[in-house]
Amino acid sequence: MGSEKIFGPKDAEQEIERFERTAKYVVWKTPQARELELLIPPTVYPPREDTDLMAQTIAKLPNSGGKRLLEIGCGSGAVSIFAAQLGFVVTACDINPFAVAATRNAAATNGVEIEAHEGGPGPNTDGSVEQWAGREPFDVIVWNLPYLAHEEDSPLLGPLEEAALLDTDHKGLIARLMGHLKSNTLLKQDGMIFLLVSQNEKGSKARTVCLANGFAVRTVASNIFEDGERLEVLGVWKPYVAAESIYVESIESTNTELLKSTSGIGTMLQAGRQTSGHGRRGRPWSHEEQAFAASWVIDEIRGVSNPNQLQLRAGLALHEAILAMNIPPKFVALKWPNDVLLRIGDQTRKVGGILVESSSRGKQTRIVLGIGCNISSSNPHKEGFSLAALDELSEQASTEKFTPVINAAVASWFEEKKGITPVKNGAVNAQFEATFSGSIPLLGVPIYRNMQMAFEALKPDGNIVLVDEKKRTYPIDDGEDIQWTKCSRN
Repeated sequence: MGSEKIFGPKDAEQEIERFERTAKYVVWKTPQARELELLIPPTVYPPREDTDLMAQTIAKLPNSGGKRLLEIGCGSGAVSIFAAQLGFVVTACDINPFAVAATRNAAATNGVEIEAHEGGPGPNTDGSVEQWAGREPFDVIVWNLPYLAHEEDSPLLGPLEEAALLDTDHKGLIARLMGHLKSNTLLKQDGMIFLLVSQNEKGSKARTVCLANGFAVRTVASNIFEDGERLEVLGVWKPYVAAESIYVESIESTNTELLKSTSGIGTMLQAGRQTSGHGRRGRPWSHEEQAFAASWVIDEIRGVSNPNQLQLRAGLALHEAILAMNIPPKFVALKWPNDVLLRIGDQTRKVGGILVESSSRGKQTRIVLGIGCNISSSNPHKEGFSLAALDELSEQASTEKFTPVINAAVASWFEEKKGITPVKNGAVNAQFEATFSGSIPLLGVPIYRNMQMAFEALKPDGNIVLVDEKKRTYPIDDGEDIQWTKCSRN
């Protein structure tokens, strides 16, 4: 699994010694308080709080009867057995042969049928997908990923145990899985993946890795321990699989066209060029040599309870998509309420923005989201303003590569999918405030009414509060009213 530089002959000798330890019987309680008897051999990962969190996640899935589920890294078999009790047809796999044996034994002991195979995502030399997953696609894939940091010369664990706890793959195990998902039929078109990660260095990048591979991703469960460690279950899926994706060479405005259309929610209309693209307050959008321009139908509702929420979600989607283009976070700024800028040299310039528009049809309101992002430009410095382009910081920047990434990012914040927890406004506000606060060093000092201010807070309604040097607060409902000292005028 890419760990040749970590383990050597001495580790193999120590691993043999570990096998002399006695297997332990463990009784694990499912979310329904059923007791499962498990025999845990040496080197096999036992059920812990992360096991509970994953089990609670799959317990909430609708209509599990007869659906196919794959557990990667099955360990003791606890989650696989619980899934089988829920009615799933379960296949389990693990690179540790003792874990495979433990899972088979646990299935027999607890009266369920499970296929268990040795292997898992890794280099081709580690075995084919068919070896550990079979040939039929799955409705659900779950993986409690190794999430501990590797420590040099650790005397506590051996290769098999560390395989359950450490991601030692040089490419990254999530990236390995994404590669398998894109290159074969491991997952059904409308299937779901649940990845349990820790918010350490590797775990915090899991969301970006999924987006970079064109998969939507959303936190569906989390748990924070007394020591501050945070575990998350990420729901991952193929974005908007039932919706249309339309491309046209040229169009006046993708937003205007979708507002007039009857296309369903999730429809994406992308244009090679917009001849009358516009931003907020009707300002024209400058379409560069290479630019992404597209719109989505994101809702059809009877009223918009909080329009600002849509802008915040869209801003987060564009920010995350740009990060997934392998641009370092230290160069990417999210400006309230919905612009994304890049720090290039001594300038912070706008690279992309969003526009949410709606139209009423009787008692219904149709809502579309337009996103524009500059991919490349031969002349970023225009008369009166400057802009940025992705290729100034990313060698892989192209419209073709950016399109599936931004589509996945939009779905992550807007798509309603059965089995995936809906986005909550509180989570949107918290994520936006954290991202925006972290961007302020790139944006500079906010100027409002010709006075220098400081950012105070993001209000529940999505507007912000600034504070002056005399501690007087100013609620702001329009980003156009603020100038930022480090931003080029755009």
